[in-house]
Amino acid sequence: MDSSHAISFNEAEFQLLFEEAGLADTPAPDMDRVDKVIERSMHEKAIKDTASFVFRGFPAAMMGFLAVAANAVGDKDADYRT
Repeated sequence: MDSSHAISFNEAEFQLLFEEAGLADTPAPDMDRVDKVIERSMHEKAIKDTASFVFRGFPAAMMGFLAVAANAVGDKDADYRT
């Protein structure tokens, strides 16, 4: 970036801009909204963890079932289907 084209702002200018826009005061937090956001994030985390478990665990379980069905587990003389 060319420094000759850079705009110089100081803290007071920023404060003045925020005051002119009506954004100088910090609004009070809406606790109902905060609770809804927390609840939604917990649901999303539970869904993510469940989907991750299913999609990572299902192929391994299917391979195990297929190995047992094909008698490909361990010793050839052992029958694990019984």
